[in-house]
Amino acid sequence: MPMSLQYLIDKDAIEQVYVRYCEIVDAKSFDDMHEVFVEGATGDYTQALGPGVISPNRASLIASMHANLGPHSNCGPTHHNVGNFRVTVDGDTARAKVHYYAEHLGQGDYPGEQYSMWGQYEDDLVRTRDGWRVKARVYKCFLSRGPAGITGPRAS
Repeated sequence: MPMSLQYLIDKDAIEQVYVRYCEIVDAKSFDDMHEVFVEGATGDYTQALGPGVISPNRASLIASMHANLGPHSNCGPTHHNVGNFRVTVDGDTARAKVHYYAEHLGQGDYPGEQYSMWGQYEDDLVRTRDGWRVKARVYKCFLSRGPAGITGPRAS
């Protein structure tokens, strides 16, 4: 089936949402997540983090990022990568499955240790006046290595 120019434009714009997500996380500028998620975006982290770990909106997601990856967490510098983009577009909605690889350097309770993750974002996206944004995410972790506590708040 031939791809339309509009599909290719939308696919590229959607891929850039994931690139921007990585930039925001690695810069720890979590309050810029409005560039990635709509205000009412939901996040299901049950598979990776345990039963009932659901983010009901963008504000909750941002608060969680501050707590688990911010300066008062066990997480120092990070490096996130995305690839293997599978995107389908239907007008002003889209679905995407995107693989990620993320490195986290420990601080606080885990100085110098490293936590690595490999998984997939399964997202529903919508076209907004500001561009494509994620409205629902299912976060899956297929493989990890190192202490998961690095991506959490400090005990002390």
